[in-house]
Amino acid sequence: MDIMMKNSVITQKNNTKKSLSFLTWLLIIGGIVATGIIWLFAKPILPVVDTTPPGFSVQGVAINQTSGYVDYHNLTSNGIDFTYLRATTGASFADDDYQSNYDRASTAKLKVGSIQVYDSSTNADTQAQYFIDKVGDKIGQLPIAIYVTQDQVVTQDSKERLAVLIQTLTAHYDKAVVIYTTSDVQKQLTSTISHTKYWLISSHANDKKATNQFIQYSEDHTIGTGLKAIKMPTSVFNGTEKEFEEIK
Repeated sequence: MDIMMKNSVITQKNNTKKSLSFLTWLLIIGGIVATGIIWLFAKPILPVVDTTPPGFSVQGVAINQTSGYVDYHNLTSNGIDFTYLRATTGASFADDDYQSNYDRASTAKLKVGSIQVYDSSTNADTQAQYFIDKVGDKIGQLPIAIYVTQDQVVTQDSKERLAVLIQTLTAHYDKAVVIYTTSDVQKQLTSTISHTKYWLISSHANDKKATNQFIQYSEDHTIGTGLKAIKMPTSVFNGTEKEFEEIK
């Protein structure tokens, strides 16, 4: 066999190998695409599970700076109706993400409320003004919440200071205030503060007394499924959907 014929045979073999290689890759890519399409259309649709405790129809979450970035549209799509955002603590700390969270939560059609953490060592008027300066008019549609821990209401003076803070914020915004606390603190405040409703922190959601406007039944309730699942302090509104819609 002369050289020209050998070269022709070699070239033909190489072309055949290239054709086979191209066809092999084409089949592999086609298989991957087909598998993806089958998976996309054949995978089961995961239903949104209603995790609202029995006897309640409205559910919400509490968010602070440690919550990180929150997908509010994901909350809405998983049955969350409202969110409370921690805004300020005493007269010394403000959540840098409050305004951004407020805007994004509002865009997701959630009702919004703001939280002031009570500091008994700070004058009530000073705390109120600090809250007003940091929050402005972005207080949402829900009652303003004042978070109170047991160590902040040990003395009668501290209880009366809290009462003044409630009165000051109520007067400035013409909006109701709820005290966000435990049943133990609620009992301690009964003799000093009588006309303010509570956002009760409890391990269950069966305390439906009229004074408990909201009930936080879980500190780390799981909302959503899969990669978008998130654990958050979760509460219910102690009333009907109509009553919730009428809150201003």
